[in-house]
Amino acid sequence: MNDYPRIRITFVDQIVDEIISELPLSEKIAIANMNTEDVELLHHVFNIYGKIKLGDQEAEDSEIIKELWDRLRKTHKMRIVNKE
Repeated sequence: MNDYPRIRITFVDQIVDEIISELPLSEKIAIANMNTEDVELLHHVFNIYGKIKLGDQEAEDSEIIKELWDRLRKTHKMRIVNKE
């Protein structure tokens, strides 16, 4: 049995955890409220971040960005609250 996918998910989770811990609240909210096209613009930024943080180790920036965006949409997305 190949453990590669499980190891890969753990690696991406660790990177996303680190990014989230370093982001200010305002940036977490901004990313959470981005649409798909806006999130695609972040690929280049996270590619640079990954190279700085990981050196030569290859990281799938699209996996990292998708996981980051998914998590922040669950926890930091602005929602309308009905006032009754």
